[in-house]
Amino acid sequence: MVGDRRPAVPRPSAAAPGPAATDPGEGSAAHDAYAALRRSAGVDFAVYLPDSVLHQVAGLLEADPEVRTVVCSREDEGVALAVGASLAGRLPVVLMEGSGMGYCGLILARALLQRTAMLILASHNRVLGERFDYHGATRIVGEGTAEGLGLPRLVVHDRAMLRTAIRGAVQTIQGQKVPVCLFIPGYVMLGGAP
Repeated sequence: MVGDRRPAVPRPSAAAPGPAATDPGEGSAAHDAYAALRRSAGVDFAVYLPDSVLHQVAGLLEADPEVRTVVCSREDEGVALAVGASLAGRLPVVLMEGSGMGYCGLILARALLQRTAMLILASHNRVLGERFDYHGATRIVGEGTAEGLGLPRLVVHDRAMLRTAIRGAVQTIQGQKVPVCLFIPGYVMLGGAP
């Protein structure tokens, strides 16, 4: 029938295995990030491309029935979905590997020009704690893209900063109507130091 909407994709039940089964627990950095996103910031839309650093945060968001969560195939697609969600009145977060920022230049420029609020959590950073040489390009392009576009950005270099950084970033995106990017190195999510 014309005008009918397709039914929403059913979420897994509490007994079904899925993201909730991998809950890292209340003492983890992932739980700190999730709590800041949901309880302090009120994020209600999440889009992500699976990532080795932020996967537990994505799993917690996916398991939350109050957060509309979408898995994307490319990071620029994810940012475009977040732009649409923001324009529809939602508070979106995009989770991606830092290298994905390189794909997002054009859509982030559009988001800046049209004053679109969104939070980007990106793994890896230019400076500390990157142990593998294959993350070299990731390190360069992530912060480089944010810097080149003039996006407000911060490297969360200590787990103790996580909740405060997320709350502050959300205040900025709500007040200034701009995308804000927080770079979160793997060692922060693992609870260690570089």
